[in-house]
Amino acid sequence: MRLFPLFQNFAAKLTATCRGFHGLRLRLSRNSILNTFLRRITWLFLLIGSVPLIAGNPLQLPEQVNDRLLAALEANYRMDFAAGAAELESLRKWEDQHPMIPFGQLLIEWWKVTAAVWEEDEDLCAPMLAAAEHSLGRAETLIAKGDPTGEGHMIKGATLGLLGRWHIKNRRWWKSYTVGKDAKSNLKRAIEINPEIYDALAGIGIYDYFVAKLPGIVRWLAFTGQSADPADGMRLILESIDKGTYTPVGTRAALALVQLRNELDPLAAMKLADELIAEHPHSPFFGSLRLIALYDSNQTEALAEEAQRQAELLSAGDYPAERAAQVHFAAGLAEFRWMNWEKAETAYKKAIEHGHPTDPFVTWATLHLGNMKDVRGDRRGARAIYREVENLLNRWGTERLAERYLKKPFDPTIHQVRLLPDG
Repeated sequence: MRLFPLFQNFAAKLTATCRGFHGLRLRLSRNSILNTFLRRITWLFLLIGSVPLIAGNPLQLPEQVNDRLLAALEANYRMDFAAGAAELESLRKWEDQHPMIPFGQLLIEWWKVTAAVWEEDEDLCAPMLAAAEHSLGRAETLIAKGDPTGEGHMIKGATLGLLGRWHIKNRRWWKSYTVGKDAKSNLKRAIEINPEIYDALAGIGIYDYFVAKLPGIVRWLAFTGQSADPADGMRLILESIDKGTYTPVGTRAALALVQLRNELDPLAAMKLADELIAEHPHSPFFGSLRLIALYDSNQTEALAEEAQRQAELLSAGDYPAERAAQVHFAAGLAEFRWMNWEKAETAYKKAIEHGHPTDPFVTWATLHLGNMKDVRGDRRGARAIYREVENLLNRWGTERLAERYLKKPFDPTIHQVRLLPDG
């Protein structure tokens, strides 16, 4: 268990009037209120920061830079990292003037880490952390020169948002708390410099939405002055979608996750996922959003159709070969929802066979194989698999689910309603 940052801040406030509370420490579990808040908010900063440029040019980027960034970032969320890196390499000579370019390089490294869910392995994260330092350095250099268009502050805020999430994944709660507040501060400053940077509203809106969801005492302790109405944050999110230049696509993806994991409205998430896939049919990430929404809304036939669509994209070469485990997992997921255990088992075993051991869909397929052993009454076999999953890198809550099922057997009538755990 780690130090709960809200109460560390509370101690600092009390010290001003009561020295007897100096050094106050309260330890709470990893499932604490702020832990959940921070996990959610920084993941959404990631989505907002990982989208391509669209119409408009509020940062006054050279046209060639604008076009190449568009191609690089679109390749990024297609998970074609080599193509994205090649586009950015061609922009190297503009890097000193435009921190958007090293930020794009950071996103490539970040998605390599997140695609395999390596955040909790610091050695594997080393290239990403080095890219983050480079992005921050370029942003701060531009800020020191006056930052006339707000690009420096926007990139600093976005980079800090990504680093905040990384600190959360490694349970460094106080660091993630301070970095997250600094990220919001820089996004606000970008808007002050350049009111045309509507994209920064997305990060601020997401932040405000989740703070408003916290209990009032928590907002007072660490988020003094924040609104208690989630609708205030949502208005900023929607304004950024309507007026933004850089982030509307990513903000819609972030909003889909809010609908899935916070509002528990998979149909609203489905509408957003369908729009994104209509615009970007070759994006495995948007395909994964649709899978979750279909599963949670119990649209099993449509889930099977989506699995087939992804299989055809993989066969045609429109999905990277590395997404094979996702595609086979998708096929198994439809059968799992239908409770066709034998067919689900076959598909999950294919996911494990075709995926790299570090692929998160391999971990999820393994977890579901344990679930099916529980269904068949093989508790000993199920527990062996859950212990195996528990010892693997955590993949979107697999560690928590394995711990849950070690204590109590998987029951499809209870545990099959939603795919991912809360938070």
